[in-house]
Amino acid sequence: MKFLVTGGTGFIGWRVARNLLSRGVPVVVADWNIDPSVQRRLTAESGGLAEFVECDVSDAHDIARIFSAHPEITHAVHLAYLMSAEVEADPPLSVRVNVLGMANMFETALKHRLQRLVFTSSETVYGASQRIYGDRPITEVDFCSPADHVFTYGVMKILNEFMAQKYVQRHGIDIVCTRPPVVFGHGRKRGSLLWAESFVSLPAIGEPVSLPFASETRDCWVYVDDCAEQLVRLALKPTLAHFSYNSTGCSVSARQFADCVRYWLPEAKIAFDENKPVTPLVDDLDGSRLVEEIDFTPRTLKAGILAHINEAREAASLPPLAAASHHLKRGAQL
Repeated sequence: MKFLVTGGTGFIGWRVARNLLSRGVPVVVADWNIDPSVQRRLTAESGGLAEFVECDVSDAHDIARIFSAHPEITHAVHLAYLMSAEVEADPPLSVRVNVLGMANMFETALKHRLQRLVFTSSETVYGASQRIYGDRPITEVDFCSPADHVFTYGVMKILNEFMAQKYVQRHGIDIVCTRPPVVFGHGRKRGSLLWAESFVSLPAIGEPVSLPFASETRDCWVYVDDCAEQLVRLALKPTLAHFSYNSTGCSVSARQFADCVRYWLPEAKIAFDENKPVTPLVDDLDGSRLVEEIDFTPRTLKAGILAHINEAREAASLPPLAAASHHLKRGAQL
């Protein structure tokens, strides 16, 4: 068994690579701009099982070169994608990466008969507002028409899913996807959700944070390492019952999220702009299909926020917070 992880030094990608390496699985980490700090970290932790290669997924020849050098690759986790703000800023480039790049990966899965290709779709396939679904969790069979979309990114994800299912039906290859909500954790370097990092990372090092939405804004959240675990388990499980899975953790208001940050950091200075609209995202995903499929439940929101805090503190050369001593000091349930 050997994995290819595209976007492998990105925010989620390097976590997927680290997860696989911790299981003793060799990984080819591919990215069009390899992050040297991630490369050093994974190399140090990999025991020689990680190999790094620059790759532009919009160029089929680049992908072919990887497989020529590593014909033993059996699985792929595809995470090379431009995020929403980048899509709007450069539509031609985003089509090359997000549409052609995805199609190139489907062709690669077919040509090399990969055991499985896993890719991330997005909660944005469900549109820009919870209101069209009402006060209920959204399931994988729900659909949002293009008229209710705001993000070109989300419509691209719908196209990706549609094309993937064509490949599955016509060629019998194994492709599955997850639909993550807001993924939080330390180390996000680009995209429209930088506020999801700042929400925790700034208070973690004693800095104030101002969020660009009202405090009653509601979103679904999943910690980045749990998102990676979901992807890896989907890739490794011999057989799967479905094509798509909501990858969800906790649905809370921004005020409730801030309360969880202050559980660990009582002095955290967190401000909202009550004059701004809510985030243009759905806010209640039903993740039971994925939990049942892979027998994994994401950690609690408080536990994920603690992990995020400690990552930010480590990056700033600050000591970690200890959950046990904090629990005794605060006298509260985790």
